[in-house]
Amino acid sequence: MKLIIKYSTFFLIFISMNTFTQPLNDPSAWRPITDQVMGGVSNLSISHSEGVFFMKGNVSTDNNGGFVRLSNRIDISSNNFHGIKFKAKGNNETYEIHVTLKGIKMPPWSYFSKGFDVNDEWQEYEIFFKDLKRSSGISTASMKAKNIRDISIAGYGKDFNVDLAIKDISLISK
Repeated sequence: MKLIIKYSTFFLIFISMNTFTQPLNDPSAWRPITDQVMGGVSNLSISHSEGVFFMKGNVSTDNNGGFVRLSNRIDISSNNFHGIKFKAKGNNETYEIHVTLKGIKMPPWSYFSKGFDVNDEWQEYEIFFKDLKRSSGISTASMKAKNIRDISIAGYGKDFNVDLAIKDISLISK
């Protein structure tokens, strides 16, 4: 009986973790966001083909702008994850992982981030939540997996053309 309970528990955990990570590769779970929501002029188009997300557009710091994001609002119910991994290639630019937390933030657009550099060859990246740096402000939630509201891949902070391909996006479990 103990053995059956042990294997049943393992099976349920395995199934729930695999079911949870699928939405990170589901194109319908991701949406484009640009600085146009606050008067900026950056633009972004998103496409998805054969498991690869393509981000194309430009980041412009004109009119107090300066960002584009491919964003996924997720619901993590435990702290059993400690990062995100993915493969990416692009146009020799620096992109960022942005994480926003649940709860009250001051200013409301506060986030945590870490940059990653791409070239024209596929590379695998692992970004650990503990390595993310606070952009500014304060938050009522601490940086823990279950406090994450959104994970985004962003072009940010300078004028440049966005040309990024991303695939195999998943959370890193402990």
